[in-house]
Amino acid sequence: MNLKPVQLRLETEEVRRLLQASLDDDAKEALAFVKTVLAKKVEKALQRH
Repeated sequence: MNLKPVQLRLETEEVRRLLQASLDDDAKEALAFVKTVLAKKVEKALQRH
């Protein structure tokens, strides 16, 4: 996989979930967010090009 810069669009609920995990200092939820949302969006963005 070739790595390059990507831009991601987060839906309102995804932003809320991310900020809530940060405010709650919830490492488990933050990791779950990275795996279920961010990683998938990055992989998809890299495949498009």
